[in-house]
Amino acid sequence: METTASKPEGTARRIEGNLTGPKRILVQTKTHLVPGDGYDQRCLFLLDLICQYHWNRDFDPDQDRWSVYGAWFSYDNRRCYFLVDHGQSLNDSDVPVLCYEWTGESLKDMPQALPPEVQMKLREYPFTRSTQHMPARVPLDAITRCKSIRSKLRSDMSLSDSDLEFLREHPKEAKWLKDHIESRFWLKFEPFANSRNGQG
Repeated sequence: METTASKPEGTARRIEGNLTGPKRILVQTKTHLVPGDGYDQRCLFLLDLICQYHWNRDFDPDQDRWSVYGAWFSYDNRRCYFLVDHGQSLNDSDVPVLCYEWTGESLKDMPQALPPEVQMKLREYPFTRSTQHMPARVPLDAITRCKSIRSKLRSDMSLSDSDLEFLREHPKEAKWLKDHIESRFWLKFEPFANSRNGQG
């Protein structure tokens, strides 16, 4: 994906360092500062930017792992965090955490300590993530499915065909969602929900 922002200052300095050692890179920003159209483009913009800054390449899912927290892009001025993990380590506490802020124009070092609540949240995302013995995916109950759809809308994600089908087939849950989300989000798919009752 092409990024509209210019390469951040200091890129050359960053890529001179250790390119292969394990690293955790945490970037904090505000939702309205991340360019792109929709959740996927915005996330990919930041992931590519982080990897270009450190390794002079785009994000590569074969080498890098990522997580995001608070990325409700449908709202302006919400603090959100992007985490890129690179490499492997036997001890998570040995992996350096490099922290930056995306200002909307460049990445800036954050030399100060992370707030305690961010440090606690970071522990929920272990550097060494096991992919073995992953539990089987359990189908979501109706309210959990509605909450998932609500979260997608708040994050500026597109709803899947199965999400829309679920809302058409479950008018009671569609009403719950309508009652628990801002009207601007409901208007995006109201015609799909109404078509179930012959109104659309």
